Amino acid sequence: MNRILISKDIYDRKITKDFVKQIAQKILKELQLDNVELSITLTDNETIRQINKQWRKKDKPTDVLSFPIDEKPPGYRYKILGDVVISLPFAKRQAEEIGISYQEEVIRLLTHGILHLLGYDHEGCPAEAKKMFNLQDRIMKKITSSHTQQEAS
Repeated sequence: MNRILISKDIYDRKITKDFVKQIAQKILKELQLDNVELSITLTDNETIRQINKQWRKKDKPTDVLSFPIDEKPPGYRYKILGDVVISLPFAKRQAEEIGISYQEEVIRLLTHGILHLLGYDHEGCPAEAKKMFNLQDRIMKKITSSHTQQEAS
């Protein structure tokens, strides 16, 4: 059993806490992770811009940020993976540009963020980037196909 903590700073009827929690559980299952804790913050462009500026020295909004912790405090049931922060307005605009649904883009960003928490990186080495994006695509394909089937039934 995993523990998913969700903070939602902005109102959005399409991306609910329940939706994000279900998707996060599916991603963790695909990665064969159990007894982990994951914090997810859904926010706006201004907040993510401030976080990006503070922690990455980049004064601009972005789609997703990840802050790995990878710690198991003594006596605590869960291994703490870390925090994923997603800008919902950025995700919505990006989904339109890419030509996918808003929900699919949030799934993609959440998958991407969780992979970063696990140490995957796409900025340094092309081989590592390929490995990360292949895994991201595999997970996303599986989750979006099961999500689409659930919506149809």
